[in-house]
Amino acid sequence: MAKAVIFGEYKLARILPGLRARGITDVVVYSAVDFDGFDVEVKRIGLDWDAADVLEVLAEERADVAIANPYAHGQEQLPLAYGEAVGKWDGHFLAHPAAFAEVACDKVALHETAVARGWPVPEGAVCTDAGEVRAAVDRLGFPVVLKEAQSQAGDGRFFVQSAADLDAVLAGEPGLPMIVQRFQQGFECGVEVISSGGTHVRWPVASLGSLDTGLDPSFRARAMPFALPERAAASLDRLILDIEQNLVPYGPWQIDFAVVDGDLCLLEINARLGGLSDLDSVATGTDPHSVFVAVATGEDLPEVTQRLVAIELPSTEVPGNPLPAEPEGSNLMTVTARTPTNRCFIDSDHMQVIVTVAEPAATKKWITELHGAGLLRCSTDSAFAQLDKALATFGETRR
Repeated sequence: MAKAVIFGEYKLARILPGLRARGITDVVVYSAVDFDGFDVEVKRIGLDWDAADVLEVLAEERADVAIANPYAHGQEQLPLAYGEAVGKWDGHFLAHPAAFAEVACDKVALHETAVARGWPVPEGAVCTDAGEVRAAVDRLGFPVVLKEAQSQAGDGRFFVQSAADLDAVLAGEPGLPMIVQRFQQGFECGVEVISSGGTHVRWPVASLGSLDTGLDPSFRARAMPFALPERAAASLDRLILDIEQNLVPYGPWQIDFAVVDGDLCLLEINARLGGLSDLDSVATGTDPHSVFVAVATGEDLPEVTQRLVAIELPSTEVPGNPLPAEPEGSNLMTVTARTPTNRCFIDSDHMQVIVTVAEPAATKKWITELHGAGLLRCSTDSAFAQLDKALATFGETRR
């Protein structure tokens, strides 16, 4: 009987069927939350673990395959421990190496690496104390974004547009070092990638909407596919190739970037699957979590192609207030905070609703009904704009 140990509980329901189909029936999950119903052994993960802790687990479990499966809430920095451990472990451990993990988990390391390698990042400065932060802001001018080097998702980032804002942030004693960057007023995009053996597969680029001063994409509709301007598309190709050749990622990762005046501007790299994996799965029919399992068990990467236009809508879960019936011919996926292993939202009523587009007018009518029911957290106009961009892109790719 083959055994797997999984570090992290994210999207476990999408991972287990693939493992079991490949004969791995003994599964131990190291989790940050309590859950049941999956017929697996659950043990507690330490959110402050270092490489020694990970190596101790690997030695104790004696699994045939180990899988690093972090998600952002509380686990954002664990790839650093996995990366150090994988370099010291002789067994089969699907985890990014330390060099890639550092760039993905440490925003200062990302900025310094980007500058050294010529990656397109916002103009900025690394600061080690409050005086350096003020000097950097004086040089760059308002507005700016301050980012702590190492933080959890949703934390450690501050939009600063005035001296009063800056005083308030510094009074809160943010973590140092930090990076100060010029705020980008462009269009945010994302792409998820899975790497193995020096090659990779990537899902289509998703449009995440216009960058906002709240730095919170959870209030924006996302749509797939999205056509990048020619310069930005070429820049993304070069960036992924450089990362593959020089940092050698092994497993899933994600790039968030802005398109500013037709050019790509790198915002962050994540060493995990995340917020786009549901949209990826619905739009292409190829679930990134299934590919993740295939890579973990030594299989080749598949091809990924856009199957349908899909839009992901930020919504609110209201007990007793169901979603309107999806448009005829469409596929619907809902992701709620009530399932602990989804881990998309913490202590909230947020949910994501992903729907494929069989008929644009019917889909817009359905979005209007979602808004009328008090369940939509973005404007209908912004959702329609995202949908129109995706439809135009899909039409072009099919010509």
